[in-house]
Amino acid sequence: MISLIRVTAENFHRFVQGILAIEEVSFPSPWTLEAFHEEVERSFSSLWVLLDKEDLVGYLCFWSMAGELHLMNIAVHPRRWGEGLGRMLLDKMITTGICAGADCALLEVRPSNAPARELYKNVGFREIGRRTKYYRDTGEDAILMALQLDAGGNTSALAAANIL
Repeated sequence: MISLIRVTAENFHRFVQGILAIEEVSFPSPWTLEAFHEEVERSFSSLWVLLDKEDLVGYLCFWSMAGELHLMNIAVHPRRWGEGLGRMLLDKMITTGICAGADCALLEVRPSNAPARELYKNVGFREIGRRTKYYRDTGEDAILMALQLDAGGNTSALAAANIL
């Protein structure tokens, strides 16, 4: 059984090792324990874990401020890729944002991360710009992607002029 659980300061200890394990196998410059702890303490940050029974298989971190969502971090354990779990996590962020009155979602992604870019495109995100040398570890640019949200549950790509 798949379940999504919000990580709070009170239950952080229960999930942190699983989050860090997935983080380590997913990214060239993984977030630290301190970075995840800071996210749990921020009032505008939401950290969610995806469990399959008791096995932590993915997580999601996003900010919600001023009517916008900003995807900060998302990962699914590589052995579970292709099962729709990343989509499930993104749907959680979008639904949460719509319920909170957000009207758009933003994210940055590495041009070299083709699987993530394809997932975001399939959800409806569209490229609206680039952030030059965004990733400090490689100097790689970031592709800036956006998705417009509405209370009817529909989403559509934002035009660059709508958010810049």
